[in-house]
Amino acid sequence: MNHVGLISLLLAASLATKAQDAAMALAGDANEVSPVYPASQPAARANGAMVHGVVHAQGPFLPAEMVVYLDPIAPLSQPAAPTSRVRVSQKGAQFSPALTVVSVGQTVEFVNDEDRPVEHNVFSNALAGRFDLGIFPPGQGRNVVFDKPGPVVLFCSIHKFMDGVVYVCSAPFFSRFDADGNYRIEDVPAGKYVLRTWQRRRRFPELAVPLDVAPGQEIRADLDLHRK
Repeated sequence: MNHVGLISLLLAASLATKAQDAAMALAGDANEVSPVYPASQPAARANGAMVHGVVHAQGPFLPAEMVVYLDPIAPLSQPAAPTSRVRVSQKGAQFSPALTVVSVGQTVEFVNDEDRPVEHNVFSNALAGRFDLGIFPPGQGRNVVFDKPGPVVLFCSIHKFMDGVVYVCSAPFFSRFDADGNYRIEDVPAGKYVLRTWQRRRRFPELAVPLDVAPGQEIRADLDLHRK
């Protein structure tokens, strides 16, 4: 498979049989894992597949401003959104975190955490989430359910230089990058997906790579970002 230098895929084997596991143990390979991730991530996974890798960029990039996620392709049934709320704090004229990642149907709670009598507002004119929560004082918050995929840029009508982003993925299969550019998406159901990237400040073309995920599979997908 050739993606013209944008991605190299190393597809691990499907769920091993007990006999194969025993043979690996005898050979001393039962606990062998990728050096990037801890030994708790075996190649055969009972709770779903795993997609992981590292991003390489042609020039400076900011992994803290990037998202990688799996976009399901029909006829894969739409997975349920997480029931947990994600909290975004407003304090010191900043949204914290500056970039929040959720999936379609998930709730974000915006909270005014000022320790002084400073009011805040949250609004967005994004296609993926147009709303205005009004003005609220310290100690109060407002909830928003995000029901469309895509980036939602946040603003405060009181503090004109205050902004943030909620990126809404189409499914709850996403990851952030660590400081070294590593990512990991766990508990992925079998099916067909497109692995996509998104950057808050777009320095490179975004990637879109099809993946066919088998039950319990481990897929190594290293991402190469190059300027056109």
